[in-house]
Amino acid sequence: MTTPSPDAPKRLSTFLRSDAAEILREWDEFASTVAHTGKALDRAALRDHAAQILHAIATDLEHPQSAGARVAKGKGDAPRDPGAGDTAAETHAETRVIAGFAIDAMITEYRALRASVLRLWARIRGERGPDELEQLTRFNEAIDQAITESVGRYCEQLDRASNVFVAVLGHDIRNPLNTILLSVEHLVRSGQLREPAARPIVNGAKRIQRLVELMVDFSRAQAAQPMPLTRTPGNMEQQFHNIVDEARARHPGAQLKFRSAGELDGNWDEGRMGQLVSNLLENAILYGAAGGEITLAMWQTGDRVGFSVHNEGRPIAREEQSRIFDAAHRGRADQERAPEGLGLGLYICREIVRAHNGSIKVQSDWETGTTFTVDLPRNA
Repeated sequence: MTTPSPDAPKRLSTFLRSDAAEILREWDEFASTVAHTGKALDRAALRDHAAQILHAIATDLEHPQSAGARVAKGKGDAPRDPGAGDTAAETHAETRVIAGFAIDAMITEYRALRASVLRLWARIRGERGPDELEQLTRFNEAIDQAITESVGRYCEQLDRASNVFVAVLGHDIRNPLNTILLSVEHLVRSGQLREPAARPIVNGAKRIQRLVELMVDFSRAQAAQPMPLTRTPGNMEQQFHNIVDEARARHPGAQLKFRSAGELDGNWDEGRMGQLVSNLLENAILYGAAGGEITLAMWQTGDRVGFSVHNEGRPIAREEQSRIFDAAHRGRADQERAPEGLGLGLYICREIVRAHNGSIKVQSDWETGTTFTVDLPRNA
């Protein structure tokens, strides 16, 4: 490492350039210990853009900076040239996504880089200049800006991957499933396949369809994309009658009851509402007492419509009720009765209700059973 004479002050920017090899060597030793689930990287890959990041910071330190730019950079919001390409920090983030690094592992790399620079800079003997504090402050601001750029690009890449995942589910899996269902229907109608033999195929394909719908909705919600709605005027009572009839056909032994009161016209997404009620009924049938009554009730309250699904049986544990609508939450009953489930059904129900500007809640105890209650405005 180059050691300046006492009467030759050394700028931090100069140090970053002249001592880059030692800084990166120390950073390499730490970065190679960062635990991640992705593929193993060699030493050259580990420092892929660290040298460019150091160079960019050194260049930044050598340019004057206004008070406003300093505040912006400290918040990770430094202005940039619209025509400039990707920064070294952004490119670094892309390589980390591809390599399978978790975002916290990537941020840890920056912490190690910062620590390496500050530790080696502190070991320099001699005068480091009267504005050393200013230089260190600007260095930390530049590191914070690099972290913000990396995290932003990392999240963009994950969003893109999520969109691709949704597209694959929505097209490349749905279409073959529809082909299977239409083909089985044709074989039954033409007499080439008996209905009892076709039933397991149809049930399996429809189950995969439901799982695909859940995963598409979940991926869209995780990517902060609004759930698409197509609102049309309609009567919710008639629609819910049809859904109850479908549930009876799927579960002949279930004791399903339906009652309604009031004016139940409004504007909703008919497909989403059907998905919502069907999920709640399936949930009640799966987790309710065997042979117990399951009741779907509807009512009108002014310009709003409410409905509930009630079942008897073991209640939802009190500590689970506050988390039951969370994504991938699976309580004790889920693990016992539906070990193959994804834990997304009630989460999607909540997202459908939210998209309609409504609310959903649950009440569950031994005395009254379990009731999911939904409240919705008639119109958007």
